[in-house]
Amino acid sequence: MGSNDIPPPHVPSSYHAVSTALLFLGALGYTSAYLLMTLQSLRDRTYAMPLFSLALNLSWEIVFACYVAESLPEKSAFTVWMILDVGLVYAVVKHGAREWEASPLVARNIGKILGICVLWCCTMLWAFSKWWIQSYAPAHLVQGKIYLGVNGIDTTELGWWTALAAQVVLSVMSLAQIVVRGSSRGASWAIWITRFLGSVLGYLVYYGYCWWVWPEAHAYFVHPVAVVGSVTWALADIGFAVVMLVVKAQEDAGGDEREGGKRQGRKRR
Repeated sequence: MGSNDIPPPHVPSSYHAVSTALLFLGALGYTSAYLLMTLQSLRDRTYAMPLFSLALNLSWEIVFACYVAESLPEKSAFTVWMILDVGLVYAVVKHGAREWEASPLVARNIGKILGICVLWCCTMLWAFSKWWIQSYAPAHLVQGKIYLGVNGIDTTELGWWTALAAQVVLSVMSLAQIVVRGSSRGASWAIWITRFLGSVLGYLVYYGYCWWVWPEAHAYFVHPVAVVGSVTWALADIGFAVVMLVVKAQEDAGGDEREGGKRQGRKRR
């Protein structure tokens, strides 16, 4: 989003180049994380991304690729992530039941549950996006922000708020997941680093730069809700790293729990 922006004179001429570069670095981090998550999920016979978080992320990509994104590069990026999510969905359907042995009803219907979550998230994100960008009465007018030829419709801010929700859900649920599992199944340092850097560069640094050089159009970056949300996911990600250190140390001391999980999975099949 924002590829058609017309910044005021006080904004540096390098605005588009710098913001595009930051988005690219963030996208590269998340693309790598998605690939690594899929590989780790298949290797450990589990799923890496928490169930509802996967539904929300996939829905975000579907809605933005098919409805919100305007330019070809934007549509292409969301489409690539949408395709990469197929591997994560496969991991849930194939191996997800193993993580829900204590809840047979969930285990038997985990694919259906994921599908229902995706349907709800798609509907909610579509409705919110439609309200935000409707040309006859957009939710928030910002001069210089161009969408479908209309001056004032800001899809960059739409991306901020919807991505913030997805980011908080992903980070908090990932932390909860590793705590509940007590194992590094579905997780790795490579996944954590690429995802964290993708979030920092493509989200915090990108939007922070936009706010720094064009504050009147990006004041939401320092809104209390935005600050609380950003601090929440950042602390959750740091907390994940701390728990990962503890879990890895326990696995190194007592044998790799993930290998044990694989053997149990083979017996069940």
